[in-house]
Amino acid sequence: MAKDTNLTAQVIYEKEFHVDIKGYAPAEVDEFLDQIIEDYQIYDEKIEELGQALTRYEEKIKELSQQIFTLQTENQNLNEKVNADFVNGNSDMVDVLKRIARLEKAVFNQ
Repeated sequence: MAKDTNLTAQVIYEKEFHVDIKGYAPAEVDEFLDQIIEDYQIYDEKIEELGQALTRYEEKIKELSQQIFTLQTENQNLNEKVNADFVNGNSDMVDVLKRIARLEKAVFNQ
């Protein structure tokens, strides 16, 4: 898990350095800048982690989209086959019924 940052925008904005004889105290400024550098390193790590996660998710979306397309195509083909089999099955049934009718006619008309 990533570390929390040391600074916020408000803390940076409100930071006041004590004035030394020759200006600001160099040690205090250096310490503050070290915290800023550390935060930027943390942000860089977070950005890298999020970029990698985004890449993984985009690849997964692409893979799942392809699977959806494949399954939809397969589903459509199976539906067409079922419908064709149903129509062919009905015509076979009609042929069987006609044959039975002819046989009954031949048997009962004798």
